[in-house]
Amino acid sequence: MLADLECVRNDVAERFISRPTKPANGHRTNAAATKSGLTMRTARAIEAPAILELINLVFREKRYCSPAGFSRIEDIERRMKLGKFLLAENENQIVGCAYVELRLEASRLGLLAVAPSQQRAGIGSQLLEAAERLSISMHFLFMHLRIVNLHWEALSFCRRRGYVEFGIESLSGDQPVSLHCHFVRMFKQLKPDCAAF
Repeated sequence: MLADLECVRNDVAERFISRPTKPANGHRTNAAATKSGLTMRTARAIEAPAILELINLVFREKRYCSPAGFSRIEDIERRMKLGKFLLAENENQIVGCAYVELRLEASRLGLLAVAPSQQRAGIGSQLLEAAERLSISMHFLFMHLRIVNLHWEALSFCRRRGYVEFGIESLSGDQPVSLHCHFVRMFKQLKPDCAAF
């Protein structure tokens, strides 16, 4: 039954995400253009190396908030089977990505990364909005995420976009929670009448 539910959710999401755009090399592409000229779309399996390269570039100097489970090509490929990567492209170059994991109770934003040269240009906000619309199209009412408490900018970013803290969690499942360094768990109730991605 869970497999059937997953198939239905994937079909619904693809219909909302896959808006045909102008032909590229004789083929129609599945993407949605944004106001700023970015293209938002779901990633293809062959793009796992490019996603890993972007993640490594973004988190190279931020080891304390580096996302666990996104450090090897095998991690990215495994996650592509469990959820969806959304990509932000600018002139055929990937400048940002978000990973949405589909769970029974709520969708979960597992990653949001924007190339350092493109940060503070609204790409992260657009990716977050696209992830929320994807979740709504798959009939999720809530989106969850977690952020390392030392990453103040990310916490503020999410608070400004309506996310609320509801708990803390240990960085390592087998260790007790440290008050100095831990995950902050946040959620947002999604609007079911929001326009689809």
